[in-house]
Amino acid sequence: MNEVIYTEPFSDRLRDQMNLVSVGGSISFDLRGNECFLFPTAEARNEYRALKSKGEGRAV
Repeated sequence: MNEVIYTEPFSDRLRDQMNLVSVGGSISFDLRGNECFLFPTAEARNEYRALKSKGEGRAV
Protein backbone atom coordinates (compact mmCIF):
# COMPACT_ATOMS: atom_id res chain seq x y z
CA MET A 1 0.00 0.00 0.00
CA ASN A 2 1.26 3.48 -0.87
CA GLU A 3 1.80 5.98 1.90
CA VAL A 4 0.30 9.44 1.42
CA ILE A 5 2.82 12.26 1.81
CA TYR A 6 1.63 15.75 2.76
CA THR A 7 3.96 18.58 1.73
CA GLU A 8 4.05 22.29 1.07
CA PRO A 9 6.74 24.29 -0.71
CA PHE A 10 9.69 25.32 1.47
CA SER A 11 9.63 28.83 2.89
CA ASP A 12 12.61 30.61 4.41
CA ARG A 13 10.28 32.89 6.40
CA LEU A 14 10.78 32.39 10.12
CA ARG A 15 7.03 32.68 10.85
CA ASP A 16 6.25 29.90 8.34
CA GLN A 17 8.89 27.66 9.92
CA MET A 18 7.53 28.37 13.41
CA ASN A 19 4.02 27.49 12.21
CA LEU A 20 5.40 24.30 10.68
CA VAL A 21 6.91 23.17 13.98
CA SER A 22 3.79 24.14 15.94
CA VAL A 23 1.67 21.67 13.91
CA GLY A 24 4.21 18.85 14.16
CA GLY A 25 5.77 19.21 10.71
CA SER A 26 9.40 19.18 9.66
CA ILE A 27 11.69 20.29 6.86
CA SER A 28 12.51 17.52 4.42
CA PHE A 29 13.43 16.95 0.78
CA ASP A 30 11.24 15.89 -2.13
CA LEU A 31 12.19 13.24 -4.68
CA ARG A 32 14.11 15.82 -6.71
CA GLY A 33 16.17 16.94 -3.73
CA ASN A 34 14.34 20.23 -3.17
CA GLU A 35 13.58 21.38 0.37
CA CYS A 36 9.93 21.17 1.40
CA PHE A 37 7.74 21.23 4.47
CA LEU A 38 6.58 17.73 5.45
CA PHE A 39 3.45 17.11 7.53
CA PRO A 40 2.47 13.93 9.41
CA THR A 41 -1.23 14.24 8.47
CA ALA A 42 -3.58 16.15 6.20
CA GLU A 43 -5.01 17.83 9.29
CA ALA A 44 -1.58 19.14 10.27
CA ARG A 45 -1.09 20.55 6.75
CA ASN A 46 -4.53 22.21 6.88
CA GLU A 47 -3.74 23.71 10.27
CA TYR A 48 -0.45 25.07 8.90
CA ARG A 49 -2.29 26.62 5.93
CA ALA A 50 -4.78 28.23 8.30
CA LEU A 51 -1.99 29.69 10.45
CA LYS A 52 -0.20 30.97 7.36
CA SER A 53 -3.38 32.60 6.02
CA LYS A 54 -4.09 34.19 9.40
CA GLY A 55 -0.55 35.58 9.52
CA GLU A 56 -0.95 37.10 6.06
CA GLY A 57 -4.18 38.82 7.07
CA ARG A 58 -6.50 36.67 4.96
CA ALA A 59 -9.65 34.97 6.16
CA VAL A 60 -9.59 31.17 6.10
